Amino acid sequence: MRSTLTLRAALIGTISWACSAGLHAQGDTCTTALPVITGVHLADGPTSGDGQGGVAACGAGQDGDWYLYTPSFTGTITITSCHPLNNQTDDDTYVKVMTGECGTLTCIGYNDDMGSGNCPNYSFASYMEVQVTAGENYYIVWVDTFDEDAFYWELSECAGTVTGVTYGDANSNGTRETEEDQVDVMLQIEPGGMYRSASSDPYSFCSDLGTYTVTVPNPPLYHTVVPASQSYTIAAQGDQITGLDFALQPTPGIYDASVALWGWNPWIGNNTVLHISYANIGTETVDATVALTLDPLLSYVEATVAETSVSGQVVTWDLGPLAAGANGTITVTIFTSITAEPNEAVSNTVAITTTQTDINAANDSDVLNGIATTAYDPNDKRVDFETITPDDVADQKPLEYIIRFQNTGNAPAVNVVIKDSLDSDWDLSTFEMIGATHPYTVTVSNEVAIWTFANIFLPDSFVDPLGSIGSFSYRMTPKNTLVLGDQLTNRADIYFDYNDPVLTNTTVTTVAMPTGIDAMNENNGLRMHPSPSNGQVNITWTRADVMNAQLIVLDALGRVATTVSLNQLAAQSTRTIDLSTLAPGTYTAWLQGTGVEARSRFVIQR
Repeated sequence: MRSTLTLRAALIGTISWACSAGLHAQGDTCTTALPVITGVHLADGPTSGDGQGGVAACGAGQDGDWYLYTPSFTGTITITSCHPLNNQTDDDTYVKVMTGECGTLTCIGYNDDMGSGNCPNYSFASYMEVQVTAGENYYIVWVDTFDEDAFYWELSECAGTVTGVTYGDANSNGTRETEEDQVDVMLQIEPGGMYRSASSDPYSFCSDLGTYTVTVPNPPLYHTVVPASQSYTIAAQGDQITGLDFALQPTPGIYDASVALWGWNPWIGNNTVLHISYANIGTETVDATVALTLDPLLSYVEATVAETSVSGQVVTWDLGPLAAGANGTITVTIFTSITAEPNEAVSNTVAITTTQTDINAANDSDVLNGIATTAYDPNDKRVDFETITPDDVADQKPLEYIIRFQNTGNAPAVNVVIKDSLDSDWDLSTFEMIGATHPYTVTVSNEVAIWTFANIFLPDSFVDPLGSIGSFSYRMTPKNTLVLGDQLTNRADIYFDYNDPVLTNTTVTTVAMPTGIDAMNENNGLRMHPSPSNGQVNITWTRADVMNAQLIVLDALGRVATTVSLNQLAAQSTRTIDLSTLAPGTYTAWLQGTGVEARSRFVIQR
């Protein structure tokens, strides 16, 4: 039976092990594998031998360095090349683990990169956490997929495991009923400041020896966690803690529907898709309607949920009653006009309304801004802001990411796995999924997030171009300790079945004063003219209506020169404002409103 492999970022606490005598090198094949125990080992470089062990579907690599590990306990082991003895400059490792006997091995799993958040200052080290059974043989193989240099690696054993459930306790009785569903939350474990995602039913994680306390630092809105904390003790190797459960009890009488819009830049003269994610995050049933307003350059084609009406650029869906906690996604196919110019600004708006009185208007609408394109990278990653200000950091403004993957092979991809190595400056307790195109599971362990799209049979792009594309979106908040000049960098690795990973681009968000213009926001619908002017400046807005609009004017040093309240800014409108009190110079106009942010430069000259 194939074992389940979970990638983790670190064990709780610190495990000390003696190095194996002499730091021996290894054999090059299964039959010559060097027996090892826990400790640090030297791989002399996979320059010869066998990298597959007769198992074709177990990652990449031709040559291999082989080790044999036979545990005396049933539990978890960790394998990593993130070690201070390595130079952390050019050791690009790749590890796989197999079990059984030589000639009839079974692949357990493999790993390429941990990411710089988990191996400080170096992203190409490897890490695996493997469930093992006492007396069985496990072959650890380091292969030459990217590197043949010698390096050190470490094998350690997990002291104990912890399991439990996190569930919506609808009747607040402290007992999980059959109809009460599991709820995804982040767990915090102290001491050590570790995080684990409770995204499975039940959840489980590996723990070191000692006593620890588990909490849910950011429960869903309008819910109380019962109990507030749980403690456990791992006293001996192999201890298993069960029943570490948390009930999420609702506050009655809350009506709050939310909606989000995500997708990619539209492709001129072609069909592309948008995704609407809606949810009832309140505690009572609501009757909801969703309306999507498309940019004039776009036209509606179809959706995965039949529309209720189409009127011009507005498409409406009557969702009917949504129970508390209910959610869903509507995938909308759109066509981009051939009259669109490359890099022309495009803006779409979605809103959700309910027949009940919604207590939180801030999450009732969302805006997706982008540009018309002529080509695209099918496997990529996008962040909504390339710069954030120190005020954004202090206000705990979340960033939203979209990762897209496309099967460009010549056969369906049964399973797709995406590994995202998260920057160490994130507040992991704020991790939240927005939506996904296919059923998935996600685990977040310290600074590694892994999405598994199992048995989705993603068609190849030659057979079904649109159907070959999947994507998902999530949001997270940076730590409030970031300062000017700090950067949040992210990159994802996309695995289609057992093929080598496809690497996305790296997104970068910089903490900076708003003197520069974010490339995603500059002039995307906002125009200040004439420029230069004597202070009488026209504001032209070419996108959808903006509610609660205000214009912040910044001088060349990024200081706020003045703020103008615009209230509602209508689509395709122009209005004049008097800025004649400002001194001559170059200014940045920063428009902010409900779900909208845009910037444009202008000059005052007399």
